[in-house]
Amino acid sequence: MRLLLCKLCEYATQQQNGRHSMVGIFDNIIAPFFPIDHPPLFLCLQFEFDAAEGGDPMDVTVKLVDDDARPLLDFNANGEVPRDANGGPTRLFMQFAIPVIRFERPGDYRIDVSFNGVHVGEERIPVLQVNKPGTPPS
Repeated sequence: MRLLLCKLCEYATQQQNGRHSMVGIFDNIIAPFFPIDHPPLFLCLQFEFDAAEGGDPMDVTVKLVDDDARPLLDFNANGEVPRDANGGPTRLFMQFAIPVIRFERPGDYRIDVSFNGVHVGEERIPVLQVNKPGTPPS
């Protein structure tokens, strides 16, 4: 198993033809003041599995933590690793809708991804304070 993708975006969906769309992919969050309530967003993950892993149990855990490793968000998805109809490797795309989330302060936030209890990847999300022209510094 390999984690191929871990990204935040403004919107994600699976189309009728089975393809996935991610709109407004971003790598950081910028705000003029804190705390800030970020509008709803999506977290998208993509895994790749070897053929022999098809049918195995799957427990995906995702945590969004601040720079002190305090969790802001923690959720998981359980199931079974999909099988390829032709007996080959397979990929699984997962999307999670995240409601409004509060960031109390700027810092280096991180998304940690675990698969069956093993840490398999992370995505760093810098949360920055940038004053717009004409805005008094905090």
